[in-house]
Amino acid sequence: NDGSVPSPANWTIETGYGPRNNGWGNNEWQLYTASPGNVRVENGNLVLAALCPVAPCGVRDGTVTSGKINSRGKFAFKFGKITARIKPPVGDVAWPAFWALGASYPDTAWPLSGELDFMEMHSFESDARTTHTTMHWCDQSRQAPMACSWPDGWVLDTQQKSLAGSLGDDFHVWEVDWDKDRVIGRIDGETYFTRTISPATMEEFLQDFFLIFNVAMGRTLGSGEQPPDPGRTYHQTMLVDYVRVFQSSGPRARLGN
Repeated sequence: NDGSVPSPANWTIETGYGPRNNGWGNNEWQLYTASPGNVRVENGNLVLAALCPVAPCGVRDGTVTSGKINSRGKFAFKFGKITARIKPPVGDVAWPAFWALGASYPDTAWPLSGELDFMEMHSFESDARTTHTTMHWCDQSRQAPMACSWPDGWVLDTQQKSLAGSLGDDFHVWEVDWDKDRVIGRIDGETYFTRTISPATMEEFLQDFFLIFNVAMGRTLGSGEQPPDPGRTYHQTMLVDYVRVFQSSGPRARLGN
């Protein structure tokens, strides 16, 4: 609720096209920036806006910009209840997400680091009424012909729920309850994701994770690999009222970086 940018004590604003300038591994269009137009705090909400105000909009040529923040090195945790009240953007190329990566990333490569997507929305084989919760990990018992490759060692479980109307019409509360035995995902109190954690093959989810918010645009899940429409402009905005992490006061609780 304070200031004009996310608190630097908890959040880092990510910039660029990804570590290898390849669209964050997904061939995404957007340039993440620290501009207030893309990342700011306003009226008590975090605002992440994906913008291309003037056509034509291109792929990684600076015309499409957006916002992304993460808590890596500043806040990480293992086990707890994670909740966030979000008004997501919807549209045929928007790909908003609230998610987490194992704190060992990037020293430990993805997906061996583990990924937990609390909320993910996209239009590729989905729609504006549908939310997804997804887990990604590397099953080291499935290592042929290449370690952690799809569909051999890289494993994912994605489950979804569709509401009656567009999720972009109002705020909704996403919640994940995570302990050493399972992950449970909910929206507005309704459970729609459950996954048991196998300690033998899913040890990624027995470690600390850090938090991420972003609005990606296009390609893979954003547009199904279709390029931007040369006659269109874009303005897609995610509002986040709050994010909260609750933990037991018992010995399983662990906060830190």
